[in-house]
Amino acid sequence: MELRHLRYFVAVAQELNFTRAAEKLHTSQPSLSSQIRDLEQCVGVALLERDKRKVTLTSAGEGFLADALAILEQAENAKMRARKAALDNDHLAIGFVPSAEVNLLPRVLPMLRMRQPETDIELVSLITTQQEEKLRSGELDVGLMRYPVVGQDINVVELFHEPLVVVLPADHPLASESRISAQQLHGVDFVTTDPHYSGELSAVVKAWFEKEHSQPNIVQVATNILVTMNLVGMGLGATLIPGYMNNFNTGQVVFRPIDGEAPTLALLMAWKKGELKPALQDFIELAQRQREPANL
Repeated sequence: MELRHLRYFVAVAQELNFTRAAEKLHTSQPSLSSQIRDLEQCVGVALLERDKRKVTLTSAGEGFLADALAILEQAENAKMRARKAALDNDHLAIGFVPSAEVNLLPRVLPMLRMRQPETDIELVSLITTQQEEKLRSGELDVGLMRYPVVGQDINVVELFHEPLVVVLPADHPLASESRISAQQLHGVDFVTTDPHYSGELSAVVKAWFEKEHSQPNIVQVATNILVTMNLVGMGLGATLIPGYMNNFNTGQVVFRPIDGEAPTLALLMAWKKGELKPALQDFIELAQRQREPANL
């Protein structure tokens, strides 16, 4: 018994007419009749009753029809799952925060494309909390993100640590300094970033000021570091952000290194535990080659 026998039988059972069923199947009526006879011989019972006027299902045929429909549905689902698996293996979805866009992806993606020329690479800019959700749901294959990562089903590797720098309005009194200490920022108007959007940035900055016994005057909370830098450029105050943001500097702000030990942010690579598709294995290997010692 083959799947084609089941398809032929289902067509006749639904049409209850050999001529219409043959037309539906794009085959000849004699061929269809022959296939049904072969099926009944294989099953060992009559599935259809036919005379010159009509075709009906036997009681055995009614039960066989339900089973045949279920088998055909399972076969179709198996085919679709196989196709989806093949397509998934040819697709790699990468989530990233802005740091990775500047410091990592330009070096890793060209090498990945050489290794995986047939892979469709999807790049998605997302905040850390969104990346973890999409890793878990399967919408992302890998995330380039910040702490915190809360799921136990997520693998995490630290790629490198980025020192924070002081960013000031270009006309700020401290802009003439070559390096700036925490004490110099005590009482200074300050723009901070909402922890719901910035990962660990807000917590790292707060811990650093506490460690240095300094307290800036927080005047504004921003939803991301690009907005933070723009608010600084408007003259609202100073801030601490990763140095790579100088790539987006339009000249309204100045970047100054911190005098003393600077706080840092880790850039993480994260992926869901389990079997890895080839493109993801290659990406993980290539990204890990970019790990410290160099601070970017």
